[in-house]
Amino acid sequence: MIKVRVKALFSVLTVVACLVLNQAVSGHQQEHWQKDWQTFGEAIADFAVLGVVERHGDVIGFNRIFSKEVEWSGKLKGFHSNPVAKFITLAMKPIHIPLSDGSTVEVSELSISCAVEKSGCEGWSAKLSGEEVVFRTKLTNRTKGVLPVVRVLNMSKEDRRISIETYGAELVRVVTK
Repeated sequence: MIKVRVKALFSVLTVVACLVLNQAVSGHQQEHWQKDWQTFGEAIADFAVLGVVERHGDVIGFNRIFSKEVEWSGKLKGFHSNPVAKFITLAMKPIHIPLSDGSTVEVSELSISCAVEKSGCEGWSAKLSGEEVVFRTKLTNRTKGVLPVVRVLNMSKEDRRISIETYGAELVRVVTK
């Protein structure tokens, strides 16, 4: 009787351990930064100081950590569409990304483009300009690890910008005032 209980308990624990391990490995466990833009800035800061956003260091590891779906909020600043794509510009609360030389880059805008025929791009229109919106997008690296999903553009000290590579833009809701 005791052997059966121990064996059953062991089986249950094994299944639970496998489920937890599978969730951790498959990336299903959501990080706080995936729901909070400000926390995202804090989460990438240590990597940025090491130069990853400047294309130095463990770019593949950085992409493995940060290539995930996010749900953030921002104010729709601009929208335009053509037959091929939609272009969305969102004003975001400023975050400051530290760089390896000790300087910082302020990021207060996020630009997203998505193909019209792809799902996840519905609901956007110029009528929403000026509205606070909650949106979902996937941070993704399309270069197979060559470039970081968050990277510095325009390397002159006078005009540094951050590019955050995304895929799709799903309008979740307009935040009521």
